[in-house]
Amino acid sequence: MQDSDRSTSRFAIIFAAGTLISRVLGVVRDQVINVFLLDASREAFIVAFRFPNMLRDLVGEGAANAAFVPVFSATLEKRGEKAFREVVAASMGGMILLLGALSVLGVLLVPELLRSLNAIHPLTGGEQLSPETIALASSLSRWMFPYLFWIGLSVFSMSALFTVKHYGTPSWAPALLNVCLIGAAFFFRDTFSDPSYALVVGVWAGGVTQVLVQYVALAKYAGVWRPSLHLRQREIFTMLALMGPVIIGQAAGEVNKLVDTLFAYKSAVGSVTALYNANRLVQLPLSIFGFAVAAAVLPAASRAAARDDFKAVRALLMQGMRQSFFMIAPSTLGLIVLGEPIVRLLFEYGHFSPRDTEWTSIALSIYAVGLIAFAWVKVAVTGFFAVHNTKTPVIVSSMSMVLNIILNVILVGPYGYKGLAFATSVSYFVNFLVLYILLCRRYGALWDGPLSAALLRMAVSTAIMSAVAYAAYVRTLSYFPGDSIAARLAAVAIPLAAAVMSYLFASWCFGIPELKTFSRILFRRRG
Repeated sequence: MQDSDRSTSRFAIIFAAGTLISRVLGVVRDQVINVFLLDASREAFIVAFRFPNMLRDLVGEGAANAAFVPVFSATLEKRGEKAFREVVAASMGGMILLLGALSVLGVLLVPELLRSLNAIHPLTGGEQLSPETIALASSLSRWMFPYLFWIGLSVFSMSALFTVKHYGTPSWAPALLNVCLIGAAFFFRDTFSDPSYALVVGVWAGGVTQVLVQYVALAKYAGVWRPSLHLRQREIFTMLALMGPVIIGQAAGEVNKLVDTLFAYKSAVGSVTALYNANRLVQLPLSIFGFAVAAAVLPAASRAAARDDFKAVRALLMQGMRQSFFMIAPSTLGLIVLGEPIVRLLFEYGHFSPRDTEWTSIALSIYAVGLIAFAWVKVAVTGFFAVHNTKTPVIVSSMSMVLNIILNVILVGPYGYKGLAFATSVSYFVNFLVLYILLCRRYGALWDGPLSAALLRMAVSTAIMSAVAYAAYVRTLSYFPGDSIAARLAAVAIPLAAAVMSYLFASWCFGIPELKTFSRILFRRRG
């Protein structure tokens, strides 16, 4: 058990470090794209890149987490290394066929879909897209869609490497895409008639390099050098059975992102940029805090459910809600209060105009309101996964998707990108409320006096933090006037430092237990 715990901890530390590096490089990548590309080229690239990214999340990462790793692990444990290598090789062959077919279909069909965007003009309003704009987006989508093939194989390789407990390469390999995009923007932007094609070079280079480094690691650590087409194996059919519900479950969220992007692209120039950059900033606290809490709750809740100790599951879910709120609530108000100076510091250079900053900061505030719902949905679904119920979250997520699309249709005309961001936040709140009600029916009320008191104290601490942050921001502007890099940095760093210290101090004064919990995790000594 201790060896398993150490292995899990090692995985968490290595992958957290890799995720942090990739996220930081992702922000740098977005800065470079915003600087070098005009609005039309930038938004055409974002729209075109959405399609392979959507299918990567569905077929790649979803399959790796839910299908490949469990089956590979069981094969290695029960049948030995030779059978494990045979199953991995057959799975690689199957993924090559599947990803190849999807890539061909995408190259043929996605450009035709983009050419029909003007058909939704009565819903979205805005200006009709010009033939040149549609031609650019369609051409970019055709050239970039094969990225799905490369990144799909890369994510597949990760699952086999996780099984043999090699975490190093998978942790830093995703950062290669950002490195290649940054390099391509610098070195190839003057090579093409439209600089967005330089990013196509970066996408291809990022996909190919990820596959190469993962393939070398796969051969070295898993002993698999080449794929096979021996697909009629029991493990292959088991993977397909596991993959189906995962793809359906993730489809709702991915379809929401795609619909939001297409509606924004048709709404007004600058809308895609605002939503894209705002979503990237919102994902930082969500990926670091929200996903981490849910990942920690699921194993413990699963063990408790296996013992039929549903009282413990209930306690773990409430604990997850408290821990999420402790970290997400200050992030929410921090992004609202300091959103504009953060966006200005990170993105307002080159072709990223003050109007882009204004629109992005407004979208960021609207997304931030729904941040706690985003995080609590991740915690809530663990209550269903713990008892092997994947159907209910899929149904609720699909209902949320339909609601989001309906709200998009209603709100995009009068409110544009703001309506799209609002629809996303509302749909996630509804998603959480429905899951919460169903969980209460199964485990009992997920609410008690200690939880209420804790959330109230955290809310007061967050309010104090927000007031301090705003006061520090106003005072900083008086000491550092102007729009220099130093002034922008001071307008973010000083209020942010004041916010963190005031939140920690207020949490300490109110005796919030989560502060002690996270302090022990951060400062405990090894061994």
